[in-house]
Amino acid sequence: MHPPLNISLLLLVLPFIASYVTAQKANTFAIVGHTGVSAQQLFYPGGDKVYIIDKSELNVAQVAGHPAWATEYNLEDNSYRALDIVSNTFCAGGTQLGNGSWVNIGGNAAVTTLGVGVAANDTGNTPLKDIDGGKAARIITPCEDESCAWTDHVNSMPLSRWYPTVETLETGDAIIIGGELYGSFVNTPEGLQNVPTYEFWPTRGDPVETDFLVRTMPTNLYPLTWIMPDGRLFIQAAWETTMLNYTSNAETRLPNITHAQRTYPSSGANAMLVLTSDANWEPTIVFAGGMTPAREDWNQNLWHVVDSDASTSVVFIKPMDPNPVYTDDDDLPEPRSMGSFLNLPDERLLLLNGAQKGVAGYGWDAWALNQSYAQDPILRPAYYDPTAAAGSRFNTNVSSSTVPRMYHSTATLLADGSVFVAGSNPNVDVIDDTNNATYVFKTEYRAEIFYPSYYDEPRPQPTGIPTSISYGGAPFDVTLPAASLNGAALGDIKIALMRTGFQTHAMAMGMRHLRLDYSYTRNSDGSVVLHISQLPANPALFPPGPALLFVVVKGVPSHGVVLMVGNGQIGTQPTADLVALPSSVDNLNSGTGAAATGTPERNAASESGSAKLGGVGLLALVGGALAFLM
Repeated sequence: MHPPLNISLLLLVLPFIASYVTAQKANTFAIVGHTGVSAQQLFYPGGDKVYIIDKSELNVAQVAGHPAWATEYNLEDNSYRALDIVSNTFCAGGTQLGNGSWVNIGGNAAVTTLGVGVAANDTGNTPLKDIDGGKAARIITPCEDESCAWTDHVNSMPLSRWYPTVETLETGDAIIIGGELYGSFVNTPEGLQNVPTYEFWPTRGDPVETDFLVRTMPTNLYPLTWIMPDGRLFIQAAWETTMLNYTSNAETRLPNITHAQRTYPSSGANAMLVLTSDANWEPTIVFAGGMTPAREDWNQNLWHVVDSDASTSVVFIKPMDPNPVYTDDDDLPEPRSMGSFLNLPDERLLLLNGAQKGVAGYGWDAWALNQSYAQDPILRPAYYDPTAAAGSRFNTNVSSSTVPRMYHSTATLLADGSVFVAGSNPNVDVIDDTNNATYVFKTEYRAEIFYPSYYDEPRPQPTGIPTSISYGGAPFDVTLPAASLNGAALGDIKIALMRTGFQTHAMAMGMRHLRLDYSYTRNSDGSVVLHISQLPANPALFPPGPALLFVVVKGVPSHGVVLMVGNGQIGTQPTADLVALPSSVDNLNSGTGAAATGTPERNAASESGSAKLGGVGLLALVGGALAFLM
């Protein structure tokens, strides 16, 4: 035996083991910081900042002599800066505009502590110092320094809107759809609360009534909305579905959604899949979970919803088909309400947050769990792969979070491909260990990062990504070094143009994912120039404004780069004929056909074996070191 040698070996091996363990983040969560306000709403414009919005309540963060309900979260050091908003943002909507600003629309009346309403003449005089936010439009242009602030236009709309949907249009302005005048669990008929109209920001004139928002009472709040390639709006609420031409106010009714309701308070996950030229840019929209109501009137005095199982159903629809229908897909791994779908750069969806029983909402009902209308949080996320074989589209081979994310929780994709997760507060005001330690679901300030399955892989390193792209015109070139191919076939690259959306209430207003076409030239040194197509000459496919561009190689994304889509202004976007892509050329393996990727694939496998041991390799390393000591 040679103890000195063995100890020396172990001292060499242990740091490697430690660094391996700490480096392996894929499919795990990490608690990284404190958000200052509870993240009822949030958005990520790119860069190092996430913008968070709550309702008026007694948050930890303070600003201008009162509790804050907005912060700017710094991803670099996990600190926050309190931002002042004067109007109550409770259950507002929002989206990104074509000039890069973000708008936050509507909200609720001014309140004091415990959510108690205040008389109009007391607005601004309570401990919260808030004012009525129902008619407000708030604007911020994100910044990388600390110069940006919210501008609160408190009387921008003729009617208050609580729970409105906001969607960016092909002209870069926003349409505001529905809502109600003031707070309640579900909507009530027009004349009491319902606001069955749409209008625009910036304004285009008086609101326009739509019968769809009359028919879909009482669960028409936050109607699920996407702009279609032809400029119409796909809207789903309660059981109904419609296509709305907002310029003529003409509706085309589509089939009813099946199995479960997905709008608030059922709050099923929902997302549009990636748009591709292969599918002629036709969208597919997926809905997952939600609730099959025991009562169509949602009377919480007669239905103790907290005890009802959420739905496991998943359906999708292709609205532009000649005869669109809702089609069943694989069921969820467990019942889920309040789940959030996020588009990932590799074209999967990530599903996280929510509960197995109950729905969105809270109240003082005797049957509620403290105040929560839901229970049994789901801590484990799931991937949804629409290209997988039926029966295997959901994958839950991931670690679970330790933080319940119930009502008023949010999440967003970040530029490094990870996911920021925050929020949860099914309570009328802030609940913590000091004021009510017995509550099961308290106000949540912990921020987490979830690292998707690709996170630990060596990332592609593209160069030459432009600062803007257009609707039509000539292709642009992006270069990948040979090492970034990692054995990939030259056709196994995807160019992902993504907008992360305004996140709130299990929905993402304006979230979008489009795959740009490309051809390539492989150089003699193995590097590749990607000739990437501009967007088609149709701004409705991907409305103008900033977005993230990822280069994805064998399912592994580069870090996303922010670029401007369109001309950076609100208004009609310039378009041009789309210039055809050049033919692909391989100057490294010209004429060698299948031999082009043979050697790189073997090298990649060898490198993967040494750089990424995996669980078995790690155990072998530890076991070998220990055996040598014995």
